[in-house]
Amino acid sequence: MAAVRPLPQQSIIECIPPASEIADLRILNKDLNFIQAMTKRADDLNAQAQSATDYSELVKVTDSFSKLAERAEVKTKTLKELSNDSNPLTEVNSSAELLEKVQILSQTLESKTQELSGLYNSNESSLLDSYESSIAELNNQIDLTSSPDGVVTLFPQIESLFKEIEENARYVSNSSESSTLTENIQKLASNYADKAEQYSDAFMSEMGSQISLLNDGINSLRANIDYLNSNSSVQSHLERLSEIREQVNASASIYKNYPGARDMVYNLDTVSIATHARVEEMAHSNEIITDLMPLVNDPEALVRAVKEAAIRTDVSTVENVLIPLTNKANELSAKVIELAGRYDAGNFGDIKVRAVSSFDKTVERLDRQYISIRSTDPEALAANISGLSNNIESNMGAVRSVDPASQVEYFASLNTRVVDSVNTSDFSIFVNNVISIPGDVMMSSRNCVDAAFKDFTREFGNNIESFFDPLLTFLIVIEKLLLSTPWPIFLAVAGALAWLGSRSIKVSIGVMAAFFVIGFLDMWEPMVSTVTMISAATLLCLALGIPLGIWMSRSNRAQSWITPVLDIMQTIPSFVYLIPVVMMLGIGKVPGLIAVCIYAMPPIVRLTNLGIRLVDKEAMEAADAFGATYRQRLFMVQMPLALPNIFAGINQTIMMALAMVVIASMIGVAGLGLPVLQAVQNQFLSMGMLNGLAIVALAVIFDRVSQAFGTRIQKHRSGDVL
Repeated sequence: MAAVRPLPQQSIIECIPPASEIADLRILNKDLNFIQAMTKRADDLNAQAQSATDYSELVKVTDSFSKLAERAEVKTKTLKELSNDSNPLTEVNSSAELLEKVQILSQTLESKTQELSGLYNSNESSLLDSYESSIAELNNQIDLTSSPDGVVTLFPQIESLFKEIEENARYVSNSSESSTLTENIQKLASNYADKAEQYSDAFMSEMGSQISLLNDGINSLRANIDYLNSNSSVQSHLERLSEIREQVNASASIYKNYPGARDMVYNLDTVSIATHARVEEMAHSNEIITDLMPLVNDPEALVRAVKEAAIRTDVSTVENVLIPLTNKANELSAKVIELAGRYDAGNFGDIKVRAVSSFDKTVERLDRQYISIRSTDPEALAANISGLSNNIESNMGAVRSVDPASQVEYFASLNTRVVDSVNTSDFSIFVNNVISIPGDVMMSSRNCVDAAFKDFTREFGNNIESFFDPLLTFLIVIEKLLLSTPWPIFLAVAGALAWLGSRSIKVSIGVMAAFFVIGFLDMWEPMVSTVTMISAATLLCLALGIPLGIWMSRSNRAQSWITPVLDIMQTIPSFVYLIPVVMMLGIGKVPGLIAVCIYAMPPIVRLTNLGIRLVDKEAMEAADAFGATYRQRLFMVQMPLALPNIFAGINQTIMMALAMVVIASMIGVAGLGLPVLQAVQNQFLSMGMLNGLAIVALAVIFDRVSQAFGTRIQKHRSGDVL
């Protein structure tokens, strides 16, 4: 019994209005909440301004007022819609109430600013005096500094002062003394830089001595690694190594810019790796000797066990000590007993390999530490101070002053911005929002499109598949015929076809040689599948494309309709039109053939149309003068003269069809593209290159033969070839 698919229950048109209503409702709720929140925020800011007793509190309220105005500009459309008296939503909340609250806030801030203006003046003077005093004191400390450590010690104080000045720049930027403050900041930074430069050499010399001592300690530990012969010696070695690591880590910011610091870290890392390897060697040697001890009285078993250990491990004790004694059973047993006693005396069984591994990872992170940490050498600190001073100078000229006069002007501008947001014209709103579509409408519409397409495929999928069954049969028959043909006959037929097309011995031999190499490299069956697909796709494209090109050449209206479709076929990503093809027909040869045809058909259509339109008008007038019918003009005059363009289209169609081989393999099309896809997914270089070169070889074969055939036909039509 045939499966029955349900008819589509909902159309896209029916689906969009409910989605629009849902989206409008959600947006409406959000907008109402927004208006209420804005109004309440303006009310709260007004209360904060009224209760302010310090000028800095008013500045903070002003900053919040600025954010409210920015938010209003973002929500211009909503404010406009809720400002209309005829709008029933204004009964719930309206922009008029928000405007009233903003106006009151602006007035409160203005009056409160005038009231506390005296505090601003005193605060400005206090800040300037404090900064000047701190700068003078720091200059004195810099002058008294007599060592690199003193330069480093002063950095946090100067950095903290400069950051505070930068943060409070808007409180002093409008003062007549701000330029003097900026000059003094630059002088302080310059004084610090001079002092840092003065002691830079001494600092580097001291760092060099410290790093040299650390390197001596590291080299000593490196030399000691080969002499580790007990658990206690390992522990002592690790303790010394840990001390050096902690010192290197603690002084990372100081050592960072010294030229030899990175080499020191590398040396320490190398010693840590070698230590880890040595400890692992000791532990593994102990494990192997422990396993061998029960076999010391059985020479044959002991020899086998030693050889197996040599195969399974790369422990030097086995390779260098035990393997040379495998031909001397007694000496081998004695050596195993000797090693067991030595390891037992050295407590090899107590060695903690995991702890050493953890330590090695800690040392490994030192390199990243030296990259990321901020340097604290005098020159680097001086550069940081110089950067902060330059930032202060820039901010003094760019920051908005918060003096009373500037604040009052700013309040008025904020109030105006909110009013303008409400009174913005409908045209401005349309321009600013013309490309915005509510997310709910888009999501619901996409769901409707997907559902409708799925219903369509369920309803008519069997009919579509039945329609393409003859095409599938044709592909299968041709492929089986080619696969069943003995390869010598295949090569002979291919050479003969190449000769008929090109009349060139070189081209014929080249075609046969290329096919032979492809078969010799075990790619015969994929090649036949690809040739079948390309041949069928090319024939289908020619059968549909040439008539379309002729129709376009006859009618400008047809050309105006078909050209955009061809543009879409050529520009849309091939993966996109694979989706509907696969959904309708599944995966296999037919969907791949359709995908190839969609991609490869535009050239033959365009160039057929172009070739016929470029036929000389005088030739057409001569045909008309002889009384030729339309069919005679088309087949006896236009088509022969348009052959160069038509064959160029055929050549391009073949090349584009070959270009789709790999992509078509993604939907189950067998051929040379499938191994290429598998090679990309699994990183099989050889397989990918061989099959890729085979595709290139096919492209060259089809290209040369089709071009030669087109050239020969053109010469034959012009009378150059009999």
